[in-house]
Amino acid sequence: MPAIHIQSFVASPPGQVWAALTSAAGAGVLLDGLPARGWPEPRGEQAPFHLHVAWPHTPEPTEVSVTLHELGGGTRIDLVHQGWGEGGAWEEQVQGHFAGWLQGLAALGLLVESEKDTRPATPALKAAERYFASGEIPTSPSAVYRSLTDADVLERWSDGVLEGAERTDAIENGYLRWSLPNRAELVIILRRTPRGTHCALAEYGVVDKVASARWPAMFERLTRFLE
Repeated sequence: MPAIHIQSFVASPPGQVWAALTSAAGAGVLLDGLPARGWPEPRGEQAPFHLHVAWPHTPEPTEVSVTLHELGGGTRIDLVHQGWGEGGAWEEQVQGHFAGWLQGLAALGLLVESEKDTRPATPALKAAERYFASGEIPTSPSAVYRSLTDADVLERWSDGVLEGAERTDAIENGYLRWSLPNRAELVIILRRTPRGTHCALAEYGVVDKVASARWPAMFERLTRFLE
């Protein structure tokens, strides 16, 4: 089965990204959607550019490597997770890890750039089930942010998907958090990409995965609206 390979950009130098990546807080943010609370030990390090670990949280151990490249005053992160087996159980693991790494890299970038921890603050939500979805929208983060925050614009495309949600925190053009009517929390992180905006969404406190599946459809509507 092919390796997971994800690239992300952080507008901070490699030393700063490395410090977050290898700290307890930064690793916790990166691994929030994965079956680990910290980097497995032992780990191979070539500071401040390369980290490699055997990953024990799969049916058989796999391998994760993270490489930092200085780029235009910032840092490109290359994450590779390889060594996957074949079969249905492995495919489910790949899908879950891919979603978790996408969310984690977006959250780590925001943490480094703004010191914002996007994980839920309450212990109950920290321990609760969560749902992740990602979407690539071919327009700027500012346009996506406005579409999610301007009530008049939101009404034109959202089909009421955020009805009853209360916005509780935000960083302009970068991050939004809502409290949902069912006491769950919804977080969306916006990251600029060469093609537009990567939207990384996390719902914390999931009680109905069927209901959670509305978020990819929301991204599709938003993409069509902004095209």
